[in-house]
Amino acid sequence: MFRLLLSLILTFFLLIFSSQNMHDVEVRFVFGEPVEMPLILALAGAFIGGFGIATFSFLVQSAASRKKDVDEF
Repeated sequence: MFRLLLSLILTFFLLIFSSQNMHDVEVRFVFGEPVEMPLILALAGAFIGGFGIATFSFLVQSAASRKKDVDEF
């Protein structure tokens, strides 16, 4: 019950945060023209990209650790 309540509260705050950050921002990538997009979309893209990199790093370290454990036996 506590986790459900906490999830609902966090979702509520996320909805408020996203609704307040809907104005357009200009994002400049390394190559190409600048792109205008809503701020919340740029933030979500950065979060998802960071999460993906962290997950990939964890998987690589986990695989290396398992290989090391197998080699020791």
